[in-house]
Amino acid sequence: MIPRNYISVQRRVAEAVSARLHYDYLCFKGRMMDEAYLVQSVADILGAFFDQQTFEIRKNYVHPYLDGGGKGRKPEIDYAVIHRQSNTIQMAIEAKWAGSSHCTPENILWDLMRLKILRDSNPSCIGAFLIAGHKNKMDKCFGAPFFAPGTQHPLQHGNPRKKIFSLIANRDHQPFITAQTNIWIHKYPSLVIAPSLTTVLEDPTKSANEINRFTAKTWIVY
Repeated sequence: MIPRNYISVQRRVAEAVSARLHYDYLCFKGRMMDEAYLVQSVADILGAFFDQQTFEIRKNYVHPYLDGGGKGRKPEIDYAVIHRQSNTIQMAIEAKWAGSSHCTPENILWDLMRLKILRDSNPSCIGAFLIAGHKNKMDKCFGAPFFAPGTQHPLQHGNPRKKIFSLIANRDHQPFITAQTNIWIHKYPSLVIAPSLTTVLEDPTKSANEINRFTAKTWIVY
């Protein structure tokens, strides 16, 4: 696995994504970039750190703890590292491409909640949220009222990096949160909403430098 003196897998994912986007942009591939474009960088880093004989890296892996019981596509985890013998998830990553129609406060909150559910059900799992894209699009995404500085939003952008985000008594965003949790519970009646979730920003000094054209950030979620 990962030596203690190595930077974390999730930080390396962000740095690899940012570097790859910038390199490929210089190769005139900018118009090809979207959320699917992140696959190679994420898979390469995960493959470098997890023994392929012991673990399997999967994309769009069905969430093991969410099932509405109805028809249709089950909720999926964007990237999952699965222990081959126990079939448990060692690491899960949810990703968003800044500027896409899917990169909304509603969908970001749902990604964070799904990672929280996974971690609560499987404490050995590392859950990480990744967002990447052109710096201008990243700035626009985090310019939404839900992420306004000074409010009880879920994702810190600098120091301090840790944030405890209240889901049931949020002084700034409770109407928005309640609207989303009602949607989730309608689809998943057995879902229990935790009172809060915690996110910790990985060091973004390399992956989200102010001079970078493309940036990426990851947060641990639990």
